[in-house]
Amino acid sequence: MKPISACLLAALVLAVPMLSSCGSAVGLGSETSGNYASTRIKSSDLSLIRSTTTAVFSEAGFSSRGGKGSTLYFQKVGSRSAQITWGGNFNANPVMIEPEVQVSPRGAETLLVCNVYFVQQSTVYGENVKQPHLVGKSGYERMLSTIRKRVEAAEKARTGS
Repeated sequence: MKPISACLLAALVLAVPMLSSCGSAVGLGSETSGNYASTRIKSSDLSLIRSTTTAVFSEAGFSSRGGKGSTLYFQKVGSRSAQITWGGNFNANPVMIEPEVQVSPRGAETLLVCNVYFVQQSTVYGENVKQPHLVGKSGYERMLSTIRKRVEAAEKARTGS
């Protein structure tokens, strides 16, 4: 075996366990079935939760792509670092960041779960290449926390309790 091949093999053997520990650090394998970011809201007013979620994501620069069932879809063009990391050298199509927020009623509470994907249209066949975004959870946790605080404050003002 050539020395370079041995070094690459050793690097791979060392990297695999680190990747699995990184997965647990960003919420993989958690209560929310391996999803990205989540919060529980003390409200069952789905209309208020959906409109607040749309407002918070809009304030962060995302455009709404609508919703289907219990899921809301958002999108924005990725930053330069996303373009470098996820974009191909020969693909001029922009890398898009596409969060999907699931709104799941749980009695008097509602669970919000946010999965984030990098998406880029292929230049070869026109299909979209979609990769899960597994790092940077804190930004989406903050957004979900903002949604929770706003909804719970509105509920408190409405009910007077």
